[in-house]
Amino acid sequence: MTEVTFYLSSKAGDGVRQALAWRIADKALKQGRLVYVHCQNEAHARQLDSEFWHSPKTGFLPHAVHGAGDAPVILGHGPDPGDHHDVLINLTDQVPDFASRFQRVAEMISGAENERQAGRQRFRFYRERGFPVTTHELG
Repeated sequence: MTEVTFYLSSKAGDGVRQALAWRIADKALKQGRLVYVHCQNEAHARQLDSEFWHSPKTGFLPHAVHGAGDAPVILGHGPDPGDHHDVLINLTDQVPDFASRFQRVAEMISGAENERQAGRQRFRFYRERGFPVTTHELG
């Protein structure tokens, strides 16, 4: 059964969810997991591609945009994430149709009210379908 974890930040603004995604992807890689980061669209995936090369300044996250190469972290946006990923990091406001194909789903929620509302809807979706759901407050 897919486990779902909501990571909640009190911070609002551009880049909060992406920073959380970087932290969770880095942690998953250190645990030997393969990660798929589900982005809003192609432009968002390309933006993250650029950010993941430079964030944090002391780190490196080996990644590739879906279809442009192979890496332990794949950034994608389409309806098919491919195979061989353990962790889904969802950066969209919807639950992807393929979420149950992953061992774990990480939902990133910033302190922005619109993101909190969308997060509550996703939380209800997972709970109503019997997914085990946990939350972590990250400050």
